[in-house]
Amino acid sequence: MRKSVFYCFFVLCLVSNALAAPKQLRVMVSIAPQSYLVEKIAKERAKVSILVPQNLAPESYEPRPEQMKEIKDMRLFVGIGMPYEKKWQNRFKQVNPRMRVINSTSSIPQNMFIENDNHTWLSPKLLKLQAKEIFYAIASIDLHNKKIYEENYEALLKELDSLDSEIKAIFAKEDSKKIFVVAHSCLKYFARDYGLQELALDFKSAEKAKQLSEVKAQIKDSQIHTIFTQPQYSKKQAQALSYELKAQIEELNVLSADIKEMLLKVAHAIAEQGN
Repeated sequence: MRKSVFYCFFVLCLVSNALAAPKQLRVMVSIAPQSYLVEKIAKERAKVSILVPQNLAPESYEPRPEQMKEIKDMRLFVGIGMPYEKKWQNRFKQVNPRMRVINSTSSIPQNMFIENDNHTWLSPKLLKLQAKEIFYAIASIDLHNKKIYEENYEALLKELDSLDSEIKAIFAKEDSKKIFVVAHSCLKYFARDYGLQELALDFKSAEKAKQLSEVKAQIKDSQIHTIFTQPQYSKKQAQALSYELKAQIEELNVLSADIKEMLLKVAHAIAEQGN
């Protein structure tokens, strides 16, 4: 008898826990930094998957077979306007027609985009606009919890404003550096926000030798002693230049999932380079 009572109690506990736990919204994001926005807005109500691993370049990435299977369970795919996404979104919709697909950069005015540059997640100002798109999408799928999502979204906006102020304070210091060199151009939006100048080594024009010569001159004139690289791209050019100019190499992963930590790390690395 006692065993029967205990068993019934145990089953009731399992059932009540299952009913109390909210059903998670399955969301896939294009790149890891977007997961930060989704998780801040939806918190425990969403389970987030990341399409492109943090250590790989998005431009050349192709989804793995297991990811295509995972797409079947998704309610929302959050893109960021990368060219590769157009190639795969039609495939995603064929696998899962009910999945909603959004571009988180849709709210960004056209005049705020930098030509041929998709690194919009590296600007707190533009992150706020992307958070709005994500909030609207999640709230429209799960209307019942819209109020909760809205409160989380408003808190996220305040957090991004605070982050923006913190980065401004870093570059407001008299001895902070304002010019920096990157192996792969990725920080133009960040540079625009905070009055910096990015010098990139990944030249695409036919005048590569001339451009490299000009960048070398700028590096010498500005007394720059650091070249920033990314783990997703080749370091060969940076290593050759660092040897020639006696500069050090520092790695920055701008595809890190923790946007706040990553942007503060970028700000300190640029402002304090050579110190």
